[in-house]
Amino acid sequence: MRVLFTAHGAYGHVQPLIGVARALVSDGHDVLFATAADVGPLVASHGIDAVAAGMADEELVAAARRTWPEARSSPPATWTVRMFCEIAAPAVVQDLAPVIRRWRPDVIVREEGEHGGPLAAAVAGLPWVTHGWGSPLPAPESLVETGKLVAPAWARAGLRAPDGPAIYGAAVLDPCPPSLYAVQPPLQHRHVVRSWTPGAGMVVSQQRPHGRRLAYVGFGTVPLFRNPTEVLYVVVNSLLALDFDVTVTAGSDEVVNQLRAIDGNRVRAERWVDLPSLLQACDLVVCHGGAGTVLAALSAGLPVLLLPRGAPSQLRMSMACEARGVGRTVIWNRTSPAQLGDVLAELTSSSHARAAAAALASEVAGMPDPSTGIAVLRGAIAKWR
Repeated sequence: MRVLFTAHGAYGHVQPLIGVARALVSDGHDVLFATAADVGPLVASHGIDAVAAGMADEELVAAARRTWPEARSSPPATWTVRMFCEIAAPAVVQDLAPVIRRWRPDVIVREEGEHGGPLAAAVAGLPWVTHGWGSPLPAPESLVETGKLVAPAWARAGLRAPDGPAIYGAAVLDPCPPSLYAVQPPLQHRHVVRSWTPGAGMVVSQQRPHGRRLAYVGFGTVPLFRNPTEVLYVVVNSLLALDFDVTVTAGSDEVVNQLRAIDGNRVRAERWVDLPSLLQACDLVVCHGGAGTVLAALSAGLPVLLLPRGAPSQLRMSMACEARGVGRTVIWNRTSPAQLGDVLAELTSSSHARAAAAALASEVAGMPDPSTGIAVLRGAIAKWR
């Protein structure tokens, strides 16, 4: 098979696809990854060829704020889906057209937030498959709204846009643990596949320098969400008050230095950490509800405190974790620092949360390996033909 992957130019959008892509390469298939140029080195580090397509994350957000000035002050939840559909997708389609003509893939695999791949596939007469991020998939009514947003681009190509579950294409590869769904998605072409994480399966000895409990705090890699300075300060100080040591990641050197200044002995602040290795020594994770961080935490059997930053997928993941009993959710603009400390104290003393997180780790370990996606892709191609 010749498989073309498409992803928006952000780490959290590319990472979920790497497991299936690596499995294809190992099985002898031809794989090409189309994403923003600045993310290409990440793909190449896994031995996968990459080609530039679409816009870098910061470039895309800047374009959205120029197009819709209200986006400068509105919550991201009110405009990011529109941004991916109306700005990002046409840019990807334009870049993919010559790649498809030259490389001639058999199928396109796109991540759930990348909407140019399906249109490019339809124009070329190819099947496409959707790979989820790992948070619960959107409700069917949300897919109808997404179909309306992508419809103008499809109409310009002389095609009718899919809506509802048809947006997913020939199949869905879903890394979300099934128990995080209150109701299983009514998708006959959905296939559960275990999330792939760098360093999974490694056994690394981590020492706690002061014998205290250790918490990881991080708000992902997306510029819109990664540097909530006020929130980071409050979370770190609340954890210190509960006698935790803290490792925290932030997206700028300035914020990293400010966090280190809180307590140089008990706060380790970095731009980047080897998360799977670090989590083996942790007792708790505090994050924004991004699927990558949450799945890494749950795979390690750790409870989570979730402070969603505005993306719909973050809120879906946060609510699902709370319902499953593996964490608590705090909506920042409805709480005070004292209330946050109370929630942290409750969560860190909860044997129920720890037991639920351990059970979910066992569930994740038993999910089908990413290599099972190979058969799904073969089936999608055969059905299309």
